[in-house]
Amino acid sequence: TAVMKKLILATLAIVLLVGAALALGWRQLQDATEVAVGYSAKQLCSGVFVAGLPEKFVIDTDIYPRMAILGPALPFLQLQVDAAANTASASLLMSRAVATVSGDRGCVLNALREAPAAYAPETEADVQPVTGGPLLEAALDAAFAEPEGAGRNTLAVIVSRGGDILAERYRTPVTAGTPLQGWSMNKSLITTWVGMQVAKGRLNLALPVRQALSGYGAPPELLAQVDAGLTLGHLLQMESGFDFEEDYSPGHDATRMLYRSPAKWRVAPATGHRHAPGSHFSYSSGDTNLAAYLWQKSLDGEPYPRWLAREFAGPLGLMAMVAEPDASGVQVGSSYAYMTARDWLRVGQFWLDAWHDRGSLLPPGWQQESTRPRPSDDLGRYGRGFWLNTGGVAFPGLPDELFYASGNAGQAVVVLPQQELVVVRLGLTATDVTAGLHQLLLDIVSAEAGDD
Repeated sequence: TAVMKKLILATLAIVLLVGAALALGWRQLQDATEVAVGYSAKQLCSGVFVAGLPEKFVIDTDIYPRMAILGPALPFLQLQVDAAANTASASLLMSRAVATVSGDRGCVLNALREAPAAYAPETEADVQPVTGGPLLEAALDAAFAEPEGAGRNTLAVIVSRGGDILAERYRTPVTAGTPLQGWSMNKSLITTWVGMQVAKGRLNLALPVRQALSGYGAPPELLAQVDAGLTLGHLLQMESGFDFEEDYSPGHDATRMLYRSPAKWRVAPATGHRHAPGSHFSYSSGDTNLAAYLWQKSLDGEPYPRWLAREFAGPLGLMAMVAEPDASGVQVGSSYAYMTARDWLRVGQFWLDAWHDRGSLLPPGWQQESTRPRPSDDLGRYGRGFWLNTGGVAFPGLPDELFYASGNAGQAVVVLPQQELVVVRLGLTATDVTAGLHQLLLDIVSAEAGDD
């Protein structure tokens, strides 16, 4: 009977809860469930309300694959979209999270005081994807093909040379008008936005972080954790030396920051220093979120979406850009920017032009300096907000000058300055599944060398 089925399910839930609590400990279980509901609510909200994707697609392609770590508890993850209230929620055992649409700022997780407001992005109206020559189309075929076991989930690939689109493709239900999440590609955006403020004389890389935080009223206990020698430049170069670990296991710094902290910029400095600033490279979303706070403070109270619309999206001709904040109102510079594939391409073209010092939004030499390897990392993998290919460290067989923005689940905007090429690859690639980016780049360079 229906009553018996409910009783069995309830009993199973209790057994799972008790078993998990015994295995992990109550605190670890709480950490795990809070991360699960935080991720799920945020991704469901942004996927449905910002990207405009079907709810089932977001759940099946994004949320469930990443929540597979819940094992037998996965069926008890409850997800709900409330279109009338502009919210998405997730609950699991004792934990619940709600993400709220906040107009042009996108979705905010566990907002403290947020009046829901619908978002209606502009789109690339009636765009027909550009079909490339035979070699380029073969490269895209391979990029969208699923390896054995599947999970690549390529959603969009677009290629340009000299600013002209050579080829593009999308996986249904994604279209040219779908804003897609860049994840850590937002870090490269933060570096760019800081550079724009440097060009205006509103910021400088030598800005002492502790002094700036003190001026903005940060509490003494937080200031005490920040080395007096730490600068804004160190944050952009991932050289803060903070004792922050980029670990996405429940209970660790990165997940606690993204899914449990209302003010994400505070998490990294609160850990104190493991290394002296400037001496050690350690990739850190916490560094970027603190840099995002300092950048936002340089706007003198102007709402950052308004600044971005006027100073960045407008000049670049972006159609649909959403940069989402945390519950404290600060843009989550590590992770939460959405743009269409064509908009990501426009940003890549901007970076390419800036590398050649074409344009005036950034200081002269800014982009080349941002793509030089730092001595703090002897592998030459990172510059200032961008990943590098020094000595083929990332992509053997491709030029050293190649630089790129990179994000979780296989997001990439790759710039080959000497070849005047920009390649965008967006997807929802599962953990431990190759996104196929290296082969895609090799195929595209080969095709262009043959003037496909």
